[in-house]
Amino acid sequence: MAELATIRHLLAEASPVTEDEITPEKHLVKDLELDSFSLLDTVSVFEKEFSISIPDRDLRLFDTVQDVVDYVNKREAE
Repeated sequence: MAELATIRHLLAEASPVTEDEITPEKHLVKDLELDSFSLLDTVSVFEKEFSISIPDRDLRLFDTVQDVVDYVNKREAE
């Protein structure tokens, strides 16, 4: 299962926001200031870290940090 701490760490590497500021309700674009390119790069890191595949069409599901955690956990369980 994907842990919030791991997701936070990976998002902090792609964002100007510190890891301590990343909470489940934070929005990836609005709060973490991720643009489309950094989001695509981060998704690639998630795929490698969690050994899952994330189709481009599923990126629309990623609004908040919690959305990412829930999505990754669901994909890992499949």
